[in-house]
Amino acid sequence: MKTTHDAGRGVFLIYLAVFGAYTGQQILTPILPPLARELSLSEFQYGLVMSVSAAVVALISPVWGRRADVWGRKSLLVFGLFGAAGGLAAFALFVHLGLSGVVTPVTVFVLLMLARGLLFGGSLAAVPVAAQAYVADVTTEDEAARIKGIARVGAALGLALVLGPGIGGLLGDFGAMPALVTAPVLLALVACAVWAWLPPERRQRTSRTKPPRLSPLDPRIRPHLVAGVGIYLSTSLLQTSIGFLLQDRLELSAQETVELAGMTLLAGGLPMLVVQGLLIPRLRWTPQRLMRVGVPLTGVAFVAMCAADSLPVFLIATVVSGTGHSLAIPGYNSALSLSVEADEQGGVAGLAASANAFTMVLGPLAATALYQASPVLPFAVGAAELAGLFLFLMVRHDRPASPAEPPAEETLQPRDDARS
Repeated sequence: MKTTHDAGRGVFLIYLAVFGAYTGQQILTPILPPLARELSLSEFQYGLVMSVSAAVVALISPVWGRRADVWGRKSLLVFGLFGAAGGLAAFALFVHLGLSGVVTPVTVFVLLMLARGLLFGGSLAAVPVAAQAYVADVTTEDEAARIKGIARVGAALGLALVLGPGIGGLLGDFGAMPALVTAPVLLALVACAVWAWLPPERRQRTSRTKPPRLSPLDPRIRPHLVAGVGIYLSTSLLQTSIGFLLQDRLELSAQETVELAGMTLLAGGLPMLVVQGLLIPRLRWTPQRLMRVGVPLTGVAFVAMCAADSLPVFLIATVVSGTGHSLAIPGYNSALSLSVEADEQGGVAGLAASANAFTMVLGPLAATALYQASPVLPFAVGAAELAGLFLFLMVRHDRPASPAEPPAEETLQPRDDARS
């Protein structure tokens, strides 16, 4: 039987794994655009490398969800971390070859697509799937513990989003290669720590001989996935459009835009640490309440963005949006996790990661197309989408998420053993 000490150590290492994986990714964020130009890549080619990575995550996450239920959470997590480290190491090698003139820009482009898009993106996709499923395994005692655990996974991710670009900027002062080498080394160290010290999960036994294949149309999870797509789509619209709007509204130079856009996005990311790391574990709200408060709060911020004409207004609106998203996202992830059986946790985590990645492919395309038509449109459409999502939540999410409500056509085993 897993002891409290083992469970606590395991959850801490899960947070470390998520933090390390996404810090490794975010370290490269500030150096990639200028690096692309040094490699003679166009903006479109750079964007394609990033989009392919998101598309790979969307496609492969459901596969990793089923692997998590077959291989085990720890095995998949270690595999994903080492694979992501290998992908970033290959990325660094190919960049070095390109900067040295050993290979042509076209060859570099293809190699970076393979390293960043396929190897790194495909491996990284396994990390949040395994992490969420592991947290679900060790928080079977009550809904509040599940929400707390998933919220703190989000806080670990938020810390990576805040610290990663800062570390990358500091390393970038010494050139691109220090950051390119630091990222895979960090991931490899985290992978070794997880491999050595993460206690294997103790999953609940069921009458099924193999994990079930979940469908996104499953009536237990379909409304939650719809909510998740709406929440993450609004995030993508904001992140893609805010830099353009700042530059146009405040009449900034390119350098001023980079600095103020970074400051604004940092202001939006900081609430994630406070809300998900400290506030949500103390609120003890249901997943539905977290979404019902977070979604309209974000919608108010989008309306303010439409009329923003000064930096303080932009900062306040971004903080409000970040607070709303920090409430809604753990609510969505917790509702999904609580709606299925113990041996379906990997599968539902995979579907969630796939839906989230899908919005990272669709969002930038929609945001840039809308912005070309009118600078206010990405935020107006985002506000309208969030208003519709709020109405949907009020109509469809009127009861607590519970795995005791399976699809009508299937009878599942009782959950008494999972609640003991």
